[in-house]
Amino acid sequence: MKKIRPLLFLILALLAGWGIGSYTSDHFYNKWIQRYLARNALDGVGDRLATLNALRAGDTNQVVELLESQLDGQIMALGATMQGPPAAQRPAAEVKLLAWLRDYRAAYPRKTSRPEIDQKVAAILTATNPPDHP
Repeated sequence: MKKIRPLLFLILALLAGWGIGSYTSDHFYNKWIQRYLARNALDGVGDRLATLNALRAGDTNQVVELLESQLDGQIMALGATMQGPPAAQRPAAEVKLLAWLRDYRAAYPRKTSRPEIDQKVAAILTATNPPDHP
């Protein structure tokens, strides 16, 4: 009986630790994801509202600048997530969209007031080139 007690105590301690750890991580993760989603939604609403206001005011240059800025942000977000398979192993739809994006940037190059953004966007577009795409 004396040998069973430490084993039972160990099992109970592991179960209690697992339960407390699961609850705590789930609780904090849910709060974090809710804040992230709210922040993302607010950013999206702000971007679209600014674009709509510029469109309604007839300021097409401002609309283009807002959309280009949003595109740069999405390219950088995409670049952060594309650490996975090499370009040759990506789904065809992804490769097609990346080629379309590179062709757009080649036709309409953009220089911002922040050269680090320009360099990062260019590096991402270059890094996501499939082997047969210049």
